Amino acid sequence: MGNLRKAARLLSLAWAATVAWADLAVQVVDPSGAVVQNAVVVLRDNSGSEVARGATAASGVAEFPRHAAAVDVAADGFREETVSTAGQHEVTVRLQLVPVAGALDVVDEFDPVAPVASASAKPDRLARAGLVESLRATPHVHVLRRGGTNFEPVVQGLRETQLAMVVDGTRTFAAGPARMDSELSHVDPSSVAGVEVVTGPYALTEGAGAMAAILVNSEPVPTRQSWRVGGRGGIGWRSNGAGRMANARVDAGNSKFGFSLRGTGDLLGDYEAGARARAAGALVPGDAASHQFGTKLRFNPTPQQELQVGGLYDEQTGVDYPGRLLTAEHFLLRSWQASYRATNPEGAISSVKLGAYVNKKGHRMSNRGKPTAMDMPGRKPPFALDVSLPAESDTVGGNGRVEFSPGEQWQLQAGFDFFRLEQDAQRFIARASNRRLIFSDAVWAGVSLADIGTYFHAGRSFDRGEVRAAVRLDFVTSDAGRPSEFFLANTGAEVRRSETNANFSLAGRYDLGRGFTIAGGAGRVARTANALERYSDRFPSTRFQVAAEFMGDPAIRPESSLQGDLNMEWQAGKFRITAGGYVRSLRDYITVTPVRGLNRRLPLSPPVVFRYVNGESAFFRGWNLGVRRTSDRFEFRLQASKTIADDRELMQPVLGIAPMEVASAVRFVAPGRRVWAEYGMRNVWDQRRVSAARLESPSPGFTLHGFRFGADLREGSTLHLGIENAGDKYYYEHLNSLNPFTGQRIPEIGRAVTVGFTTIW
Repeated sequence: MGNLRKAARLLSLAWAATVAWADLAVQVVDPSGAVVQNAVVVLRDNSGSEVARGATAASGVAEFPRHAAAVDVAADGFREETVSTAGQHEVTVRLQLVPVAGALDVVDEFDPVAPVASASAKPDRLARAGLVESLRATPHVHVLRRGGTNFEPVVQGLRETQLAMVVDGTRTFAAGPARMDSELSHVDPSSVAGVEVVTGPYALTEGAGAMAAILVNSEPVPTRQSWRVGGRGGIGWRSNGAGRMANARVDAGNSKFGFSLRGTGDLLGDYEAGARARAAGALVPGDAASHQFGTKLRFNPTPQQELQVGGLYDEQTGVDYPGRLLTAEHFLLRSWQASYRATNPEGAISSVKLGAYVNKKGHRMSNRGKPTAMDMPGRKPPFALDVSLPAESDTVGGNGRVEFSPGEQWQLQAGFDFFRLEQDAQRFIARASNRRLIFSDAVWAGVSLADIGTYFHAGRSFDRGEVRAAVRLDFVTSDAGRPSEFFLANTGAEVRRSETNANFSLAGRYDLGRGFTIAGGAGRVARTANALERYSDRFPSTRFQVAAEFMGDPAIRPESSLQGDLNMEWQAGKFRITAGGYVRSLRDYITVTPVRGLNRRLPLSPPVVFRYVNGESAFFRGWNLGVRRTSDRFEFRLQASKTIADDRELMQPVLGIAPMEVASAVRFVAPGRRVWAEYGMRNVWDQRRVSAARLESPSPGFTLHGFRFGADLREGSTLHLGIENAGDKYYYEHLNSLNPFTGQRIPEIGRAVTVGFTTIW
């Protein structure tokens, strides 16, 4: 209760208010013509760079003492709009209600009013940690660490392939069987234009299996009236863990053609995990290095058509993480993407969009630096081993969408998407002294997974609300090219499988008046089993906290989520209060059970072998509460959320559910808005509801404090300073993995000072 009282006294912040100076008035109205208060208005120059930001007053107008080439306008419950000012001094922007999607802005807004999407946001452009902290501050979102370059998001207790992680409309999947590279681990924060978190089954148009979704959009190639070159650069440093980061971007173009080139680099080291570890002189292994290069080309043959082509190369090396049996020697990602869009606002078909992509991921793990690489008398085997695990994960996919405009208040979409995933991984174990091979086995035995999905989405807007509905059908096939004789003998099922999965969602929002809005929705999504759940041959599970061995089942059924949400919002002057809750039933819940009579493959593994099975069901429920107040000089927010889940098969809690959490912050902006300061606190409760049958252990709660400062040195250049974990707390997240050799959870970073500098030109 002490932590709760402290959290309740703390206030909260909203990101970003920058410099402004000259002569422009922007009025924002809704579809009916009523003014929209507290809409965020961002001014941009010809390069697309932000030059000023403000919010609409009670009159629905935001005034700026400077002009701009274009304005971006965002407000809760509406689509984000970009409008050219074209030399005007007065601009009216009419916002449209968004498709019902349950999306939450992870930085600018902490809006729990699902299922309505909010405006996109721009996380910290210097380091992955900025994106991670933004996600952690979102209700019902937790993040677990799997090395310096990889953080695994968890949304309302859902993780891994239960989440549709979509980057610029593409689906990718982990290259490492141990998931030391989640789908977001290859996202460069300096290139992110916006992130949305969909906290329910309301992203059926984004891809298959979307029980929840994280949608990332990168910066587009700027469109300018005349040819011009622009760019941005940034450098950063972190005291604990030897963190060094740098990024640069150059872009050029006009209304017909444009391109962008960017590069980033990170170098991380071992870190101290708080005062307790500092006193003992202990360091947590955290070495990692990465660099990334990307490019985009834009061509507009007519003002209504756009063709974009992009490519990305990402390399991560020496990712040392004590929570896995092996070290990630390297990740190599090569990806290509193309998209075409044609718009016709006056026609019955308002737009057509097509896209295609290829992702090729290579990965290799070894036991370098692990206890198994050393002689150890009394262990079985007592001699040092040389372990190598190369893996490939390649995805080819595409999508298409047609948007119809039968009337001003109707929105209709029909579309399709598909992907084919091929994964292959072979483990080699040899005696280190003479390199003599002891055995080799297939971790991913030439696995393939293909999905073709079609969907239809319809929406109807009213004067005081909206209703949205979507249906989706997925056709799935899976196969394994070279399963072992042991696997075939102990599964007793055909390896090649096919299934058809039906999905639907229905949601709405209604303005009750006097500042009250209520929203709700319900939907069903089926998630097909992944490669390890189908074809694992005694290999550790990515969702398990201990390094036990697991057997897959080719005949395992897809698990389905049936979820309902109810949320409210009350706008009272400068206060905004949000509250909501959800319930979810997972049928055919994919879980694990111990199996008698199966011999473990490695002598160092725990003696019990588990098998992936369909449980009867799992029942989830949760709530969230938020308070926010914003003024010109002072802003605060408070956000709390909690999820509880029970496995009806074992009559125990579901494995891997994070405890209750409260995030709060307060921000002060100096006169002139060129300097700001922020204090934040994160309160996490104990977690005692654990799945003992699956060897999950409890975790203690903790409280973290942090400070951040920013100053605009000149137009376009900003200095950032931060102190994270200011109390040097030794702590670990409940979801963090255990060290497989010591049985202890991996702790997080202790006190760290961060310094960064960014500039645009």
